[in-house]
This record gives sequence, C-alpha cells and structure tokens, in this order.
Amino acid sequence: MNIRKKKQLSILFIFIYTGLYYIFLITWKSNEGVLSLVGNFLSLFGCFIAAIWLYTATKESEKTERNFWLLLLLGTSSTFIAEFFWHFYENILKIDVPFPGLPDLFYLLQIVFYFVAITYKLSGTKRKYHFTKFIFDLVIVMTVASTFSWHFLIHPTIAAGDVSLFPLVVSLAYPIGDLVLLAGIISVYFQNQLVKENKLLYLLFIGLLIQIFADSYFLYLISIDGYSSGSLIDPLFILAILFVGLTGVFKKTETTLNQTDERAIHKTGVFRLILPYLTVTFLFVFMIYRNTNTDIVTIGSAISILLVMIRQIFIVSENQQLLQQLHKKKEQLEIGKKRYKSLYEYHPDAVYSLDLKGRFESVNSACAKLLASDKEELIGISSSNFILEKDHKKAYAHMEVVMRGQAQNYEISLRDSVGQTYIANITNIPILVRGKLVGIYGIAKDITENKQNEEKIQFLAYHDALTGLANRRLLEDSLVSATTQNEPFAIMFIDLDNFKKINDTLGHDVGDKLLVSISEKLRKCVNKDTLVARNGGDEFTILLKGISNREEVSQIANDLINTLIQPHVINDDNVLSSPSIGIALYPFDDTNPSGLMNKADLAMYQVKSEGKGKYKFYVEK
Repeated sequence: MNIRKKKQLSILFIFIYTGLYYIFLITWKSNEGVLSLVGNFLSLFGCFIAAIWLYTATKESEKTERNFWLLLLLGTSSTFIAEFFWHFYENILKIDVPFPGLPDLFYLLQIVFYFVAITYKLSGTKRKYHFTKFIFDLVIVMTVASTFSWHFLIHPTIAAGDVSLFPLVVSLAYPIGDLVLLAGIISVYFQNQLVKENKLLYLLFIGLLIQIFADSYFLYLISIDGYSSGSLIDPLFILAILFVGLTGVFKKTETTLNQTDERAIHKTGVFRLILPYLTVTFLFVFMIYRNTNTDIVTIGSAISILLVMIRQIFIVSENQQLLQQLHKKKEQLEIGKKRYKSLYEYHPDAVYSLDLKGRFESVNSACAKLLASDKEELIGISSSNFILEKDHKKAYAHMEVVMRGQAQNYEISLRDSVGQTYIANITNIPILVRGKLVGIYGIAKDITENKQNEEKIQFLAYHDALTGLANRRLLEDSLVSATTQNEPFAIMFIDLDNFKKINDTLGHDVGDKLLVSISEKLRKCVNKDTLVARNGGDEFTILLKGISNREEVSQIANDLINTLIQPHVINDDNVLSSPSIGIALYPFDDTNPSGLMNKADLAMYQVKSEGKGKYKFYVEK
C-alpha cells in the first residue's frame, strides 16, 4: 500500500470511527449497561489504533527523531491504560470510578509525556534562546490560565465548601495542562515554520484543541455532577488521541526548506512575537473591565508583565547575536565560494557539471584539456559525444542511477575531440536543491596508463617476460584443470641440445634471441588452443589436448623436430640447435600433474642419453 493511500484510509477511519461512536451513544442512551461496556471498548480500541500508528513511526524513525515519537507513544499508551482502569472499575468491579483515582493518574501522565515530547522537539533546534523563550511562553500561559481558573472556579468552589481542594486541583490540571501543551505546540510550530513538518504540527494542534475542549467540558460536568459514562464528550477524548496518532502516519523524514518568500517569513516572525502578549492583553482587558481593587487578578497581571519584559530582554539579546551571526555567516559564505571556485578550477582531475539531459554546464581547465577542447566549446555539448559507442549502454545505466539520487563510480572508454581514445574513471554525484535533482557533478580521471600497467602486471604473472609464452605457474594451473576434465592429453617436455655451448661461445644475447626464435616456431607448429610454456632456461613444455592416439602425438613430435633443427638466423648468422623431447600421456602414464611432468622429464633425459635430437614416450622400467 502506498503512503498516500494509507494516509487517506487513516483519515477515513477516524471520521467513520467517530461517527459510529456517536451513533452508538445516541442509539443506546437509555441502556446504561450496554452504553458503558461498548463505549469503554470503543475508547480502548481507538487508543490502541493510535498507539499502533505511533509505534510504527517510532520504529521507522531515524535515531535523532525516535525519542519524540517514543514520547508520543508513551502518552497515548498512558491514555490506553487509563481507559482500561476505567473499564475495570465500571464493567468488571461494577463500581463508580473513583475521582481522583488511577485513571486520572494515567490521564495526567499523558499530558506529561506529550509535554516532554514537545519540549524535546523544540530543544532539537539546538538553540538555547528558542528553548528559553519557549519556557517563558509556557509560564505566561500558565499564569494567565491559573489566574482565570482561580477567579472563576477554585476560589468560588473553596468559598462555597462544596468540594475538597485535591479533587479540584486534579480537575483543573486537565485544562491547564492542555493549555500548556497548546502553547508548546505553537512554539514548536513557529520554530519549524520553514521545515516540512507543518502537517504533523497541524494534526497535533487539532488534537490538543479537541482535548482542551473535552477536558474543559468534562470539568464543567464534574462541577455540576452531570457526567456519566457514555456522555457525548467521550468520543472527543478518543478523537483527540487519534489525531495525535495520525501524526505517525504523516511522519516526514525530510527537513527540506519550503519555498517561502521573505515577506511570509517576516509575517510569521511578527505573529510569533506578539503571541505571548495577546494573553497578557486579554488579562489586562479583563482587569480593567472588573475595575476592582488589588486582588489576585492584579497580582497575576503584574507577574505576567514582568515575565513578558524579561522575555523581551532575551529577544533583544538574541536579535543582536543573530545580527552578528548573520555577518559571520556572510563572511564564511564568501570564503566558502572562493574555496569552492579554487578547488573546482585548480583540481588536477577533470571536474564538470551536467544538466539533467547530460549536457555540460561548466568545466574546469583539466576537463577541457582531457577532451582536447576549449571550455566555451564544451558548454551545451552532450557528454555522450565523447563516450565510445561500445560503452553507451553502460554509461546510460549508471546515469539512470544518478538520476535517482545515488552517486556512481565506474570506468568507461572515451574519445577526445581529436580522436584519441583512453580509459577514464568517472564519479558522478547528484546535485540536490531542496530535495530536487537539478544537475550532476562529475570528476573524470585518465587511468589509461594505470590500466595498461595492470594488464602488463597481470600478463607477466602468467607469462615469460622474454618469449611471451606461458610460464610454469600458468602451465601448472592448466595441467590441474586438464586432469579434472578426464580427457586424454599429452605432455611434451623439450630441452635444447648444446644450448649452454651456444651461450658460452656466442653470448647470452644470441642465446636469448635463439629462445625467442624457438618460441615463435613452437607456436607455428601447434594450433592456437595448444598451450606452449617456457619452464625456464632452455626448457619448454607443450600441453596437447584432444589427442586420439599415440600416432597423432608422434606426428606432432616429428613436425616439431623437423622445424626446430632448421637453422635460426640470428645477427645474420645461422645458429643450429636440435631439440630432445620427452612425452608422457594422461591418464596412461600418470593422473597427477606433477607425476606427468616428472615422467615427461625422465623420457627427455632418456633421449639425451641415447643421442639427442629425437623424441621418446615414457616407458616404465
């Protein structure tokens, strides 16, 4: 299920759930037993769904955001526990829910967890002045709310002697706590005004507004002894919880800046600045309207004014620091631009940028030199023009990955504007602005010489440096491979007669050239799939595969002797050197590679002892 559909279904669920809850309350309002049982079940179910949404958000969040979602989950879980205890008292124990009691403890814990979550969210801005202003905003709101609560509720109730102080304080803790949460979420909203988290904050704001209304009306019903389980305000408590849980469905991980103009930012800042003064102004208007002597309202107003003034000092202090920081940021930005320009222009490798169609937008001097072009000529030209046709598909495949926002590193063959080809190591990096791909950075390094050296090293690891034939390492590997195929093959061990004498009389230079000449003739005597190796010195080995009988091997051995006994023209002189050849057959003489080599060597020494210049098959004595 895609994210958009999940969001739509979640919103639809909330509306259907709330509607069914109210239909049930209205339909069964005359049956208190059913009303209490099913109503409590619906409340538990709503809290459970909200907790599931928040648990999913907690599990999928990054480490830096996980604590925020965990605190919201704990607050919602506290409400679930409170609803469970309410159900336990009413439907299992069949008694009135005590007030204050265990449900109230967990209901208030919900407010505490939500408050800590909001505080954590605000502290995430990592700016101490934001957090300080947040605390002052909360204290101002609490002072104003407490003042009105004392005037309208607490003092009249205490004076009338109708209720004890503790239950009244617990009752007042709900709306006052909700007001504190509301002030907190407003502060968080303005601190994150330029961040794409507005939907989450809207949902939290709506949920808290609903909860404030429900708690306030609940307090009123309690004060007139008019609340009973199954009241029409019950669904509102769960609706508030569901809106908080819905933030888990709308969770965003990105923090990309919105495209907001300066005027909008300014308006946001002004409204944010005057918000704490509005509550104090309202308190002053009320005080003037009452027109009484000094009392708790006047004292509360004075305290609020003092707090606002202290807060204003912090604002002015922060503004001064912000101006200083802005000046420093401008200097740092200017220095950063110059450093970037120097790094870009004087980088020893080719550095360039491409648009989304793969055309050059900028190149440094090294890039222009690599492509044998002028900078101005490259701008607007497609980079694919310089890629060899055989690597076009490879390049497009990597570019598709880069277009999805992932950096790529690969090797590719290029041809510059004058036709010279080379191998380059390419690194492509996506250019993201506000989360949107706008282009591609690239770094190209000519690695032709490195690749050639790698190939040379790889060749020398398995070939003789003088003759270019396979060396003993490659021969041994080939023998092991041949024995695993269980097909007949022959090993010819060749030693040159009188080679030491040639070296001593004519010199090592002539001896080396003789080895090269013999190597070339050996290659011509066998097919291209036959392995010819130089073991070292004047010893050679031939691995003959696909043989059908000894006569075929004998024919090849005769051809080799007839070819090698012919004079070798070296430095305008004819040099003669006959070969002695020993032959071992797999699997008749041995099945082990080293055993075969030893027996071919023994057969060759038998030829040496019997007159040289011939071939001989291994014969076990």
